Amino acid sequence: CESVNLGASGIDSVGAVALAEALKGSGVLTTLDLTFNRIGPEGAIVIADALKGNKAFTSLDLRYNSIKKEGAIALADALKGNGVLNKLDLGGNGIQAGGAKAIAEALKVNGVLTTLSLSHNNIGPNGAKAIAEALRVNGALTHLNLYYNKIGPEGAKAIAEVLHVNKMLTTLDLSWNKIGEGGKVIAEALKDNRVLTTLHLYDNNIGPEGAKAIAEALKVNGVLTTLDFYGNAIGNDGAAAIADALKGNRVLKQLWLHGNDVADNIKQRISDAIKDRANFHVHV
Repeated sequence: CESVNLGASGIDSVGAVALAEALKGSGVLTTLDLTFNRIGPEGAIVIADALKGNKAFTSLDLRYNSIKKEGAIALADALKGNGVLNKLDLGGNGIQAGGAKAIAEALKVNGVLTTLSLSHNNIGPNGAKAIAEALRVNGALTHLNLYYNKIGPEGAKAIAEVLHVNKMLTTLDLSWNKIGEGGKVIAEALKDNRVLTTLHLYDNNIGPEGAKAIAEALKVNGVLTTLDFYGNAIGNDGAAAIADALKGNRVLKQLWLHGNDVADNIKQRISDAIKDRANFHVHV
């Protein structure tokens, strides 16, 4: 069996010990889903230990297991030596900044992990800064999810700075992070970035001025194909700026602008801007 789904199975730290033993001896299991269990830090530690010697395991989903900072530190240690795991989801585990910093240190030396989710972990601006620093040297990660982490404008600035130089990241989710003014620095990064194709900025209170900055970036960015700008209080001015940018941008294919209190006449301007592009999907 190559893939095992044990999500919401009531597995605790004791059950995790048994699973870890099975992982050590398995040469065929590649994917394990343990979402919505209660393995806790102790369970994460034994799973991490098993990863160190496993040569087949490529995907691990540990969302909502309360592994906390201690569990994240153990998994980070395993990542430093693991040469096969390419997808890891630690969403909703309360790892906070300390756990994010440990994962970041692992990213500096890990060359195989391509997809990482740390969503809903309250990593804050300091956790985001650590991840950003790791992205300066990491040459493998292509998908990063930092949704709902309270990174704020400070964390957004750190991520934006690294987007100027990172050559690998293609998908980034910064939704629900209260980045506010940080939207402007993200926009500046988009002017330089040549690899990011999907960006989620849902519900960040970026506002009209931030939207105008994003619009200016869209005029020169030649790679972004998907932008989620839902619920950012951009109003008519921000939406109008984006409408104008769309006239010259021929790369963007999906745009979410709903939940922004945009008037019908501005919505029409957006529709007019893309009327000759049959493959464009806009939600406004």
